[in-house]
Parts: sequence; C-alpha cells; structure tokens
Amino acid sequence: MSQGTRLAAATVPHHYDFGRFSTLADIGGGDGTLLASVLREHPKLQGILFDTAEGLAQAPRRRPAEEGLTGRVALETGGFFASAPAGGDLYLLKSIIHDRDDETCAAILRRIRDVIPAHGSLLIVEPVLPATVPADPPGGVYLSDLNMLVNVGGRERTVDDFTSLCTAGGFVLRGVTPLPVPNIVQIIEASPA
Repeated sequence: MSQGTRLAAATVPHHYDFGRFSTLADIGGGDGTLLASVLREHPKLQGILFDTAEGLAQAPRRRPAEEGLTGRVALETGGFFASAPAGGDLYLLKSIIHDRDDETCAAILRRIRDVIPAHGSLLIVEPVLPATVPADPPGGVYLSDLNMLVNVGGRERTVDDFTSLCTAGGFVLRGVTPLPVPNIVQIIEASPA
C-alpha cells in the first residue's frame, strides 16, 4: 500500500485542480504521504489528516516541519465508519472503498456527506474496471479485484458501480480521470447531491 500511495502522490497533485479549494481532508490518510504531496504542489491549500490513532501514529510529528507544511496540516483522530471531520471543502478517499462491500462504502460516504459543504467535492482514488473485460486486460486491476474479494470481501468497481455507490452515499459522480501508467488507480470526482 505504501508503494501505491507513493506512486499516487507523485501523480495525483498534477491531474486535478486542487487550487480551487481551501481545505483538503484526507480520510484514512495514514502517514500523510498523499496529503503532503498535494499540499506541496498547492501552497494555498490547508490539510486535515484524519485517521485512527494507530493510523496517525505513522504520521511523524516532525514531517510537516521537514516538508515546509508547518501550520498547514491538522491531525484529527477518528474512524470513518463513525464520522468525518468538518472543515474541509474537498474530501479524499484513497484505497478505502475497494476494501469494503457496497453497504459499508455507502455508509462511509454518508459520514462525509454529513459534513461536506454544498459547494464541496469528494475525490475517490481507486482502480476502475472497464465496463467489459478487454481482449488484452491490464493484469494489475483484475488481480487487485480478486485480492479484494478473497481477502477482505471488497471489490474493484466499474464507473457504473461508482455512480450507484455515490448515489447511495448522497453524492453525484461528476467525472473520472485516469492517471498515467504504471498507476492502476483513477480519480473519481463526486459532488454532494
């Protein structure tokens, strides 16, 4: 997961217009690698790193200073099954949705919907399966799909699946942005319904 996050951190900040927002809340953001990368590229943006106490223990307290982010990152302890932090106008979920079944994912999205402002956006960074399996399928995304199903009861999803999931969570899917290879993830953008 760390390797996938580092790869996303190298590309996500350059493939989405983060500059139109004031505060990015990274939900389940672990050690803050992706959040720090986005904040470095967008100096006017503030950040909230939200994770369990165990997850935030991975985020070195000295990292914001080392990365020039002092005063720009708030660490908030909590669990996305129960709540999401208020104060963001952009919320980010990376590699959270594919680990879980649809009902659980919709509940996570509803926690974010409870706090996101009407003008806010939600980004879901996950693999997206094609609607039909191509003749020469990319192996990584299908292997990940099988891995999620067997090991944690989750799954990878198509755009239609994400559309339904967003609707169940109180959002409207607005678009999907592929990231360059070797990424297998894409940026799914949704707005409050």
